[in-house]
Parts: sequence; structure tokens; C-alpha cells
Amino acid sequence: MFGVWTFLYGLTHAVRKKRKPNLWVVFIFGSAYGLLIELLQFVLPTNRSPETLDFIADMIGSALAILPLNIFLKRVFESK
Repeated sequence: MFGVWTFLYGLTHAVRKKRKPNLWVVFIFGSAYGLLIELLQFVLPTNRSPETLDFIADMIGSALAILPLNIFLKRVFESK
């Protein structure tokens, strides 16, 4: 899920700015979103509990989305 979210965030950012975004920033936003979800699970009264491994999985998903995003954006912006 976080891989897809990160990929779509990177595409949206590229379309708005009309240039290839800094992929580190895209990764950090994807990871920060995962951390926010885990913190909300700790604070809000739900039946879910925050887990470090969930956050690590979110970060891995975001990191795995960066490679195809980089390839796609490189092709798009080099063809122009």
C-alpha cells in the first residue's frame, strides 16, 4: 500500500512542479505518512496497536516504489 501511495505521490509532485522531484523527499514523505499512521494507532482508541515492524514495512514499501518511479520519471522528462 505504501509503495503505491509513494509512487502516486511522486507522480503528482512531478506533474505539479513539471520536473522530476527529489526522490529522497518523496521517500521521506512516504515514510512520515507510515509513522503518522502508527502514532495515530497509539493515540486513538481503536482495536489496532502500533508496531515497529509495521513502520519498517511501510518504509520498505516506500523505498521499493522509488526505483520504478525513478525509471518512469527519467523516461518522461528525458523525452521532452
